[in-house]
Amino acid sequence: MAFNKTQKKTIMAMSSVVGLRMLAVFLVLPVFVLFAKKFSSNLALIGIAFGIYGLSRAIFQIPFGYLSDKIGRKTVLFSGMLLFGVLTCIIGFTSNIYELISLRFLQGVAAESSVAFALVSDTVSESDRTKAMAFLGIPIGLSFVVGIVAGPLLSRYFGYPFLFYVSGILGIISAFFILIWVEEPKSKEMLKEIEISFKDAAGVLKNKTLSNLSVQGFLLSFFMTVFFFSLPLIVKNELGTGYYFKILIPMVIFSLFAMMKASKKADMGHEIRLLKLSYILMAFSTVFLFSDFNNFALQAIVLGGILFFTGFSITEPIMPSLVASSSDKSLVGTSMGVYNTLQFSGSFFGGSIAGLLFKNYYGLLPAILVISSLICYLLIMRVKKA
Repeated sequence: MAFNKTQKKTIMAMSSVVGLRMLAVFLVLPVFVLFAKKFSSNLALIGIAFGIYGLSRAIFQIPFGYLSDKIGRKTVLFSGMLLFGVLTCIIGFTSNIYELISLRFLQGVAAESSVAFALVSDTVSESDRTKAMAFLGIPIGLSFVVGIVAGPLLSRYFGYPFLFYVSGILGIISAFFILIWVEEPKSKEMLKEIEISFKDAAGVLKNKTLSNLSVQGFLLSFFMTVFFFSLPLIVKNELGTGYYFKILIPMVIFSLFAMMKASKKADMGHEIRLLKLSYILMAFSTVFLFSDFNNFALQAIVLGGILFFTGFSITEPIMPSLVASSSDKSLVGTSMGVYNTLQFSGSFFGGSIAGLLFKNYYGLLPAILVISSLICYLLIMRVKKA
């Protein structure tokens, strides 16, 4: 069934909002560790600063969803985006590592992801929800591609604080997009149908497929955070910071191509096969990224990055759609909230563990990442597409 005019407007509006919001995140992601090193040489503290954003996102994901059921999706989304934008701008003025940690935690309080997905679910029928979720996955993938290249490039010419100013402005723009374009769902029955609550969240975890996918979300986010904590430090140590944005370009080109192909194949029903492939690629990426290839360091880092970016980009448009299609139709919002909660928890543990291990126990990181990939592979083998 095709979307009507109102549904198209809502999906396009939320796709734009989600895209801008994630672009703000991905602009900062590849250079955050280098920015934090200005304030401290303690990698453990830097790891906490990197990951604590995910902790607060995880803590407030379901409460934000619950609040949106009570006072409305639009109000919560607008407030969350505005809070994120303002706090992100303030981070650009940070003067020490403890201030950075505190602001990063507050920045993550604006945990509106599940509310955004729930609002789209409010608007469309049960049969069209999976398709609508897939549309929201596309701008996330594109934002990943653009942000990962643009962040290091902009910081090279304008400095690291500039990225936080730009990201903050993008967040504020997203807030006003919501205010102007997004309409609060009118059907009270529909709102009740996808109500998010702590009780229902526990019920979602009893669903074997959803709990399986949520654990994969945790491990994927864990892997990504360890990767982006480690990559700038490895490049700086092996090649120098001048190479950083240059080597990201071929990585992202491959990931864009992979994401486009994956989206087409996913539409044909090959989601599980694609995810198996992505986990294999991500496991092999660690072999090249963390190994000492001496005179071939540049080639090894680029190849490792291409494998990771290709694998991770495949997962971006597929996982939210799988969660939505595997959920009870009355619990789509809650299912997305649980998935996002575990996903952001993975970011916190990834940043914290990478910070603790990178300096003195460097060799453990690739082993942990390979194990994470293999667990994901074993888990996806047990998922049967709904």
